[in-house]
Amino acid sequence: MSDGPRNLPRVIALATFVTLTAVACGTPNQSTGAPDHAGTRGPGMKPWDLGTLKLPVARTLELTHVDPASFAAALGNDPVRTFEFVRDSIGFEAYAGLLRGPRGTLLAMAGNSADRAALLGAMLKAAGQQVRYARGTLPEKDATDVVSSMWAVPQPASVDAAARQSANADAFVERLRTSVKRNYTLIDDALRAAGSTPASPDTDLAAMTREARQHYWVQWLRNGTWTDLDPSFADASVGTTHARVEETTTELPDAIHHQVTARIKVEESTDPPTSRTILTYNARAADLPGRHVVLIHIPENWQGRAGGLAGAMRSAAEDTGRVKPALLIGGQVLVGDAFSQRVKSGGTGGVFGQLSGLGTRHAAQVALREWLEVEFTAPSGSRETVVRDLFDVAGKARRAAGPALTPAEIQARTQSAEALDVAAALYDLTFTAGRIDARHLPSAGGSPPSGQGRPPDLAAALQRINIMFAALSDALVHRVGEAGRRAVVFYPESPRLFICELSMDRGVGRAILDLRRSHVRAAGIGLQPGDLVAARIFRGVVEGTLERAIVEYVTARARQEGSAGPVMSTTAVFEEAERAGVAAVLLPRQESQLDRAIAADARARVREETSHGFLALAPQRALAIGGIPRFGWWRVDARSGETVAVTDEGLYQAGTSYQVQVDESKGQTTVVVRDYLGRTVSRGVYSHESGVLMGEEDLAQDLMTLMQNGSRWEGTVRLGSSAMW
Repeated sequence: MSDGPRNLPRVIALATFVTLTAVACGTPNQSTGAPDHAGTRGPGMKPWDLGTLKLPVARTLELTHVDPASFAAALGNDPVRTFEFVRDSIGFEAYAGLLRGPRGTLLAMAGNSADRAALLGAMLKAAGQQVRYARGTLPEKDATDVVSSMWAVPQPASVDAAARQSANADAFVERLRTSVKRNYTLIDDALRAAGSTPASPDTDLAAMTREARQHYWVQWLRNGTWTDLDPSFADASVGTTHARVEETTTELPDAIHHQVTARIKVEESTDPPTSRTILTYNARAADLPGRHVVLIHIPENWQGRAGGLAGAMRSAAEDTGRVKPALLIGGQVLVGDAFSQRVKSGGTGGVFGQLSGLGTRHAAQVALREWLEVEFTAPSGSRETVVRDLFDVAGKARRAAGPALTPAEIQARTQSAEALDVAAALYDLTFTAGRIDARHLPSAGGSPPSGQGRPPDLAAALQRINIMFAALSDALVHRVGEAGRRAVVFYPESPRLFICELSMDRGVGRAILDLRRSHVRAAGIGLQPGDLVAARIFRGVVEGTLERAIVEYVTARARQEGSAGPVMSTTAVFEEAERAGVAAVLLPRQESQLDRAIAADARARVREETSHGFLALAPQRALAIGGIPRFGWWRVDARSGETVAVTDEGLYQAGTSYQVQVDESKGQTTVVVRDYLGRTVSRGVYSHESGVLMGEEDLAQDLMTLMQNGSRWEGTVRLGSSAMW
């Protein structure tokens, strides 16, 4: 592995510290109505060192060890000690309903009273105790105290000397900081010049207090008597509570759960085209954190998982007929209805005849588009739906302008060698309902790659990338401002969805990290006008920059050997625009200044977003990334300042292309990486007995070290009235 990836643990440690201590000057102004100081009465004020807990299972990068039962065992299955752990280590965050569940709350090391009660109850049940849940209403002062504790954070740790001594670390940090600063300044300057700076809404302290007043805690059957365990305040003790019991239940009520519904849909070439749902999956958000969800497509006649995931993908890739979407959820397989992505050649009338119905009783129906639709439902009943295209034969521009594709066009586009074959694609769907706290991450050398004794698990590798992004992003920009006063905290108040895609076509593929839904709540204390917007823009720019850094990290060796292309991302487009002297334009106001040579689909995507009220900052023309004209933009919510990096494919992503060939024989797997001329540039041999792929162990060690050291620096960015720098 190259020196760059080996130094990344120290690089990210220093990068986090340097990026988050960028200083701007600002004059204190009138507070916006949020609390003007942090409180220390809430929970989580004396966090335990998780490294000292002796878990009964190994710590892994997939975070399978973050489980209430494992932590209960590490605490000796002692109810009092378990109560003290939740009181001292699990912080408070305000939001409505039961969102994270026991495991998600443990992953985040924070939650509201319902989720903290769910965690404590699950740990006690795992220890063999009988519990029930109590509900009441906190007095307003208590609710205000616990809400204000969200801003009580320690001062940032100082970076260690080892990180400072690395020349590679210094170079990488400067690049990261320069990229964040460049893009933040571009957005800020463009909004100010156009007079389009989003409003700076006040933190709704009243709403947060109302959420906190809906109070849940645990009652433990101790020696035949129900004993209150309410770990909601730093001075809480066994047997005391802060609200009168209004109701007790053996389980927390279904009505307070957040819900998630995922649907796979296709549009088919009927006349006119029609759509149908071919797979539906419903879950409570609290059940999703830490659960491995994988989307693949399998042949219509596939009978089961006999060959494992890799075998299913291979058999699917060999089939050119009808396929079915399949969701692999832990040990469960959920299979949908079949569809045809391509019409098989041959037979009466050939492909064109089948599409038009020539010589047949009915015309063949080919899927023109397939997409993933995920609906998030809050306990209040409010809904939000996000959509992620898997493929679209027509394209965004043709759909907007019409008319519908003709049979000849369908034939040409579906039979094209450039068409994405979903049967050779793998999508890891990582749902998080809270932050992923870096304290859970294993230290370097702490555990080997998962899947010992089996062929390399591509799905697990994609899951690690999603986890790595979430943990690093949460550590980098969880807090912006000055600890204890004038600060913004970010945390999920609804589920997030990260998609990592690995897809192939003719041996050429792409690896993409797509932040399909990364929305977090921004809450501030002691703010000036504009601070909240500045913090939201800053977080979006950091996430967009970090996406690229992670994809560059995991593909460093392949790019060095020439088997992977350059990383495509919004930041890469703007970096190339700066080199080429191409100005940025703010859309829709300056749409007339866009180069007409920009791909029609990209223009249609930007136009669709701005028609929904978003602003978009984009280069005036496409830029060459890896020799191919590419386009990207920063999407800014004109109301809140929430900022997302978007590419011309409509993905919130960074990605690269690669070539790989896998052959299996006699107890080993040979992985051969070839360049675009077909020359072998890298070869790794995987032993089914040892469970180690040559090079994979180094990668896993680097990833674990990166996660452990790179996320430990929780610094702050001082807010300024005009800029972050």
